[in-house]
Amino acid sequence: MPRKPMTNEDRRAYSAKMRGELEAVMDRAYGAMVTSEDFWATVMRAAATLTDRSPVNSIAIAAQCPHATRVLSSGDWRKAGRFPVKGSTSIRIWTPIKRRSEEAQDATAATADGGGQQDAATNAEGGERKVSGFKAGPVFDISQTDGDTYEPPAAAPLAAEVIRDVLVSQYRDWYREDPEQAGGFAFTQEAPDNAVRILLYGHAWRRITEAAAPLPGQHAAEVASAAHVAALILGIAPGPAVMPPLAGIITQDKKPPIHESAVRAIETGRAIAHAVTTAAERRRELAPAG
Repeated sequence: MPRKPMTNEDRRAYSAKMRGELEAVMDRAYGAMVTSEDFWATVMRAAATLTDRSPVNSIAIAAQCPHATRVLSSGDWRKAGRFPVKGSTSIRIWTPIKRRSEEAQDATAATADGGGQQDAATNAEGGERKVSGFKAGPVFDISQTDGDTYEPPAAAPLAAEVIRDVLVSQYRDWYREDPEQAGGFAFTQEAPDNAVRILLYGHAWRRITEAAAPLPGQHAAEVASAAHVAALILGIAPGPAVMPPLAGIITQDKKPPIHESAVRAIETGRAIAHAVTTAAERRRELAPAG
């Protein structure tokens, strides 16, 4: 028997239900992030693995599918030749609600009034759309799908020595300071992975200010977590992801302090890793052909 089509009222009710469930997921996740070192580390791992997802959606995914490695909508999985396995429960994330601007609507209406139906359709498709809010959208991890073999896009791995040299050079250029003199380390004499971990911590320390993380222990925890995220992205065995000491703290903001702390650590770690890979690619392009 064919399923009865959903009315607009049904859609609104379903959307509200899904949004409420996702909000409950986020509330539980924020609670776990200030009580469980393991879950905090899971969030940082998800953020390092799913770099195409926002920090907030990384938290949402970590709470629903802790071992997720590649997350797409069912439509995008089908484009890749895969499909959600029957009975799989979707992961809910925040997806933007985009509406066409009033200017684009007026332009389309004017074109249509002038008899240019084809132009009107083109304007409708290409007109500027603005985000008016967010809804709970369904996605699936690759572990919940079946079908064609899928190889996720991946950059060529960088040698630890290359990462070390880039980080030293960036430290000198950006902070006008020699990291070896400042830290008392001879980085070329350290094991490359260890040198990278030390340098990542130093970069994170300079990027996250103590004013942004003022509570005792908060700054050091965010710095360690940012360095942890960057190391995972760069393929280096990371140091620990340290949970900020924010349990029990209440503010007037809609989101708890752990939200901003996690976003700051994730965005900083991603930014450090992105700067390294960009610089390494640039060096590779400039290297003389052998």
